[in-house]
Amino acid sequence: MATRVEWAERVERWERSGLSAEKFARREGYKPKQLYWWRWKLRADGPSQPAPASLAEAPRFLPVHVMADASPVAAEPIEIALPNGRVVRVRPGFDPAQLERVLALAAEKSPC
Repeated sequence: MATRVEWAERVERWERSGLSAEKFARREGYKPKQLYWWRWKLRADGPSQPAPASLAEAPRFLPVHVMADASPVAAEPIEIALPNGRVVRVRPGFDPAQLERVLALAAEKSPC
């Protein structure tokens, strides 16, 4: 069973993602009603609760390897939700070097 801190992190990720509760919950493997309830519960309890520790951490990036399409399936856009709340949407056929520069700028704390 997930803890209060884990649900706070989940709700925060959902809100930053820009996705509907239904889409986010389906992607993460839980019910939309759980997201709504926890968002209500966390807001009702007020800001006296400490922020989840993971939100205070600096963003960590994992290596990404771009591979040629091996499947005939139509390419879908990629959505990258950064810890600072910004979302980067990438269309098929992007330039990896340009994406790297955009991600570096988007990860900065200062406003764009």
